[in-house]
Amino acid sequence: MKATIITLAVVALLSVSNSFGSNTIYKSVETNEQDRTTTTTVCQGENEKYLSPIKRYVIVSDSNGSPIEKKIYEWNSNNRSWVAVQKYNYDYNAYGKLLSLSFTQWNKVTDTWAEDIQYAMYINDTNEENLSVNYLDTKPVTSEIHLAHYSY
Repeated sequence: MKATIITLAVVALLSVSNSFGSNTIYKSVETNEQDRTTTTTVCQGENEKYLSPIKRYVIVSDSNGSPIEKKIYEWNSNNRSWVAVQKYNYDYNAYGKLLSLSFTQWNKVTDTWAEDIQYAMYINDTNEENLSVNYLDTKPVTSEIHLAHYSY
């Protein structure tokens, strides 16, 4: 009896894994050179048919091709629309080295980007070598700023 139950459980598990195992991840990359945007859409499907969107990444670049903004969206199958999730902003120094990176999440209640922004500040020496990274976490409600410093 125990062997029969275990066998049935294994057969059920294998049949479920086989039904999901045929799904493949596909990505589509669209570049708009005029707007300097690259949009990558990730879908899941079977043999390039019946594709279901999963995520979308929109990257805006500067004239040097370095990213200055990256937004991440997830597909809402109920509304059949893209919903913002995260946003990254990149700042560079005069030499093109990354100076700071900010991160925020989408606030579903207010339908805007959250005011709680996290920063990573890159400190370089005179040879433009990365010496350390400072992480700042701002809390707009309490006006607190938390600083963490890491050296390499």
